[in-house]
Amino acid sequence: MWQRIQTVFLCIAALAAVGFLFAPIAIENDVAVYGKTNVIASAIAIGIALLSLFIITQFQDRKLQMRFTMINIIIAFVLAIVAAIGAMGNSATPRYEFAIGIPVLIIIALLLAYRNIKKDEDLVKSMDRFR
Repeated sequence: MWQRIQTVFLCIAALAAVGFLFAPIAIENDVAVYGKTNVIASAIAIGIALLSLFIITQFQDRKLQMRFTMINIIIAFVLAIVAAIGAMGNSATPRYEFAIGIPVLIIIALLLAYRNIKKDEDLVKSMDRFR
């Protein structure tokens, strides 16, 4: 389970999702807007982290892992949209901080995890042909 590279990518996605809660997304009227101030973004980020950890535990069923990873990628896109809209708030031009890019990091980590899970599945299928 832990020796696979997709586990590392899924852990990175989970840690980035948790980090999203505590990093400033934008500065609006000289007040920092954190991920945890937006309830919807917080719930989505926690959901991404929990789903990533659940995917790690499903190492015996790679097809299920791939399905849940794709669902997690879609949820991460929703997080990016909700974070951008939530950072705007009442101000038309907020000053975005580095944490607005965390959903992109999550998406990249999940895409890499999906790619490696697919490689494992293809390897197993090719070995089944030899038997």
